[in-house]
Amino acid sequence: MGEKIHWEKIYQTKKIDGVSWFQETPTESIELIQKYSNNSSDKIIDVGCGKGFLADNLLESKFKDITLVDISSNALFEINNRLKNQYLSFIETDILDFDSDNKYDVWHDRAVFHFITENKSIDKYISLCNEYIKIGGTLIIGTFAEDGPLKCSGLEIKRYSIYDLENLFKENFELAEGFKMSHKTPFDTQQSFTFCVFKKVY
Repeated sequence: MGEKIHWEKIYQTKKIDGVSWFQETPTESIELIQKYSNNSSDKIIDVGCGKGFLADNLLESKFKDITLVDISSNALFEINNRLKNQYLSFIETDILDFDSDNKYDVWHDRAVFHFITENKSIDKYISLCNEYIKIGGTLIIGTFAEDGPLKCSGLEIKRYSIYDLENLFKENFELAEGFKMSHKTPFDTQQSFTFCVFKKVY
């Protein structure tokens, strides 16, 4: 409950560009989804969508089955109010409590996984990816890199290299590509990110 209160307060009190992870155009995420998605009917899930603009861009790219997941009802309400689109589904939950009847072609997570710091919870997240991503499906994950920030939004995080992420997901996923990039925050600072794309093979 404490984490939910924390994030509800963040999204209730801060403007959309008042958080460090804000991107007016989430270029890396859009390009990776377009690259690895097979067609516009693919089931795409965006974990920890916040108030971000990824859904807007996916709709512009003609994707027709987009699920947005966030712990914050305030964040989901703002996206729903902004877009009001029949191709969007909304799930309000902590990702570790996620439950669905669906399996997804593309699972996208930019800046949620690094907030999961306990080994038991990390294992649970990986098990969710194993359960809900289709065989042949794609996992796109972006975290703070090994030289990235130690905290975000007042919370401790875990930092990852490409090797770290590959090692965590190796049981059921193969690395398709990985890279580091520098994210410029709205506050004119730089944050180092690691992005990895995995294909579900088992």
